[in-house]
Amino acid sequence: MPAADQPRPLDAHRAALQDPPIEYRPELRWWLAEGLHTDRTLRFEIDAAHRLGFGGIEFLAMDEQAIDHSRYGWGSEEWVHDSQLVVEETTAREMSVSFTSGTNWSNANLPTIDPDHPAAARELNVVVEEVRAGAGRSGALRRIDLDAQREESLLPGHRVAPKTQEFFAVVAAPLVADGVLDADGVLDLTPLVADGALDWEPADDREWRLFTFWSHGTGQTASPSASVNYTVNYLDRAGVDAVIDYWGSTVLTPELRELIARNPRAQMYMDSLELNTWGEGGLFWGASVAREFRERRGYDITPWLPFLTRSVLLMASATTYRYQPTGAQRAAVEKVRHDYVETLTDLYIENMLRPFAAFLHENGILLRSEISYGLPFELTRPGPEVDGIETESLEFGSQIDAYRLLAGPAHLFGKQYSSETGATTRNHMLDHRFYDQIIATQLAAGITKTVLHGWASTAGAEGATEWPGHEGMWPGFSERFDLRQPASEFYPQWNRAVGRYQYLLRQGRPRIDVGILRTDHFVDNMSGMSFLDEAGKRIPDEVAYGRHWMRNRENHWWQDLGMQDAGWSYEFLDGSLLLRDDIVLREGLVQPDGPGYQALIVYQEALSADVAQHLLDWARQGLRVLIVNGARELRLLLRGEHVVNERAASRTPGLDHRDDELAATMAELRGLPTVAEVDDPAQTVAALRRLGVVGRAEFVAENRNVLGYLREDGELLHVYLYHFLYETGEDTVVEVALPGVGTPYRVDPWSGDLAEHRGVRADGDRTVLTVALAPGETALLTVDRSQAPVASAVAAREVVREVGGWSIAVESWDAGENELIVEDRGLGYETREVRPATAVTTLPVTGSDLLPWSDLPGVGPEVSGVAEYRASFALDAAAAPGERLLLDLGSTAGGLGSVVLNGGEAVGFDTSRPVVDITAAARAGVNTVVVRVASSLNNRLIARGYYDDIPDMGLFLLGRQEAHVTVVRPHGLLGPVSVVREG
Repeated sequence: MPAADQPRPLDAHRAALQDPPIEYRPELRWWLAEGLHTDRTLRFEIDAAHRLGFGGIEFLAMDEQAIDHSRYGWGSEEWVHDSQLVVEETTAREMSVSFTSGTNWSNANLPTIDPDHPAAARELNVVVEEVRAGAGRSGALRRIDLDAQREESLLPGHRVAPKTQEFFAVVAAPLVADGVLDADGVLDLTPLVADGALDWEPADDREWRLFTFWSHGTGQTASPSASVNYTVNYLDRAGVDAVIDYWGSTVLTPELRELIARNPRAQMYMDSLELNTWGEGGLFWGASVAREFRERRGYDITPWLPFLTRSVLLMASATTYRYQPTGAQRAAVEKVRHDYVETLTDLYIENMLRPFAAFLHENGILLRSEISYGLPFELTRPGPEVDGIETESLEFGSQIDAYRLLAGPAHLFGKQYSSETGATTRNHMLDHRFYDQIIATQLAAGITKTVLHGWASTAGAEGATEWPGHEGMWPGFSERFDLRQPASEFYPQWNRAVGRYQYLLRQGRPRIDVGILRTDHFVDNMSGMSFLDEAGKRIPDEVAYGRHWMRNRENHWWQDLGMQDAGWSYEFLDGSLLLRDDIVLREGLVQPDGPGYQALIVYQEALSADVAQHLLDWARQGLRVLIVNGARELRLLLRGEHVVNERAASRTPGLDHRDDELAATMAELRGLPTVAEVDDPAQTVAALRRLGVVGRAEFVAENRNVLGYLREDGELLHVYLYHFLYETGEDTVVEVALPGVGTPYRVDPWSGDLAEHRGVRADGDRTVLTVALAPGETALLTVDRSQAPVASAVAAREVVREVGGWSIAVESWDAGENELIVEDRGLGYETREVRPATAVTTLPVTGSDLLPWSDLPGVGPEVSGVAEYRASFALDAAAAPGERLLLDLGSTAGGLGSVVLNGGEAVGFDTSRPVVDITAAARAGVNTVVVRVASSLNNRLIARGYYDDIPDMGLFLLGRQEAHVTVVRPHGLLGPVSVVREG
């Protein structure tokens, strides 16, 4: 341990906790109005984002009404100019900057190709004929009607029909029943085709189906752009080569390259993979797919194609296969389906991610990506190929189990794990606490980079922009974290607070107790948008997030909550990742310099024979393995579909004919002393304990309210705790046992101050912390194991003063006059945009009772904005040594705000437990306090009729056209407010 006069390990973090460096602050997704914004607006917005404390900007072009897309769309001179300016202004402020890629954003697609180009996205389509003996069929093969009208995809963009189609194969299969084919009777008739014609008659009297497969471009486009931009192929190398050529020759100008070279955090962000197909086949395809399938899987895909044709509702997770085999053939067909999507994953990695990342790195750009989900690609295998792995709160409903899905590859390979945060279907409706709870959930899974979804300039196209401003991401979708929000006044304090969490929880290495082997090519990334009850009635987002799913003890993928209740951490990964040379086992730990899994769980029925052999080799070296039978997991929440894995590792996933080899390997594995097997997931914790697993931040007693995350940073342990039952829970006390003995400190995220934590004891070679948490509250602590611990009891709290006699004034926000902004860059035209102003009217309140604004005299249910509360209170004495004085605000109805005591600095507070440390500012005698609290815009927008014609996006995605429904919400300081002495 260091001598008393020597620096201690925690000293290295004090400065960053006081003022978190910009790279740890939350970042923004910025929806630009194509290239319409004037230079003045762009500079104003970037300066505002920087001033409010945001750490970076990810920008993209969103469709703006009433403008000339050929002039302002992606690829135009205006867009290139604006992009350059955004990079220049962010770089000058040391902010990160991210270009945005993804199939719905124009810059992921190309104007240099068309649907028939080799680089364009392709699909395998099918024409189906009925054929019987005695009739047969002859003549030209039936072709795809490429111009046929089909139901439009719910995804943005439109289709441009390709002009050509290429014959691939023709297959015949006997029909057993409606939608059921005899897999053993399938005939590949492709060799019989001559000059595009086939003469064939079945040899028996069964009813047959003839499948003629054609390959053609999907015709998917993205907009807005100066010209039509077509989606590239993610499976053939030609796709990424075309992207690289276009960016290298056209987008990355010398000026832009020079700017990027000055920004160490320049990134390309690949958004969710919202590729779609148009035809009846539903198969993603490319020139190399069939050949690569044969070479990698060892057999021909052609005879199996009828069983791969599918329909899809929005995302790959909602795949429905058009044909099924008979019962006896289902196992083989399931293996083929696995082999197909495994091949697609291989090609996505090798022909898109890997070369794209290499090109970006050559140009000083990092690749951050929402890997795989949305398409039939394995979820975690692409993790090593990118610099940062991103998830999102929208598609996964901010569920801890969903965040664990991608935490495995992020932690195994030391990738920055980030999340888009704040996209819901409740634009402007919800209080700030709702979003704080999303971030709190993410931190519990090791997500330490928040990218807020999102930011939009209030300025937009003349004639199409009304108060509260240009929407960017459509009026019924997502949230805005920009200047239109009354809460923006308090964003500087909030960004510093989130930055402190993100700073400390990036230090050292993650400590994750258990890795769960899990392969998923069709992850349900629509689980977070399943907002219908059994009667088909809409469940509001805030109700689902706050009361359903994980907050109703319903985790989706690992459904037994024993490990979670014990405080153990766990996450998921595809077993094939363990086969990589950069993943090691040492002293019984998987990747000890990363997550350091103490044990691995095998539970799915399918397991690769190679992975099983690897587990056997490692188990002989001391790896602990638990085999769990009977585990149930989510398949598709929208349809209530789950799957039960009756017997773990009972077959290989693909048609590799290695089931017997797997069985023999598993038999050897089961016989080792480091391996256990249970037939009920509820026995998981007990079985792992018998194998010697001890949670590194485990709870002394079961706790069903708290989630935790742990980082080991040399002698320091950084511990994050979160009471996740923010709507339904009660106050809880949790005891957390940590390895080693040391002195704990608690970080105040709103000031960066560190104070010794009261409530600590040694238990052998462990330190036990006692932490009290209110519903929704978080705690951030650091245990310094270089310091000998001093046992202490939990601090006693005493209310010494109730604060009343409030003077209240509400600043009511409403529409003001529009400001016209005109720009003439000498190009022969003017650019015109308007910025709606906000008119603020101060409403003094008669009386001093702390009530919702809707109930305050002279305010009422139509008001949104910021309220100021002034009061004074007397103290007999200031805080004594070892004591703290706290101002407990009771409730702010979830509103963000600040406290100023005796004219000092404004201090923010937790929206779930709004308590401010006033020890340094409080004095004996009279103290004056000013509390400011913001609302959402919900109540004012209801009064203005804003929501009347806006469709409910949660229902729209399900094909239902219904208006948004919201209600007047309580806002303001609700109290009771008290001064608390803690010591």
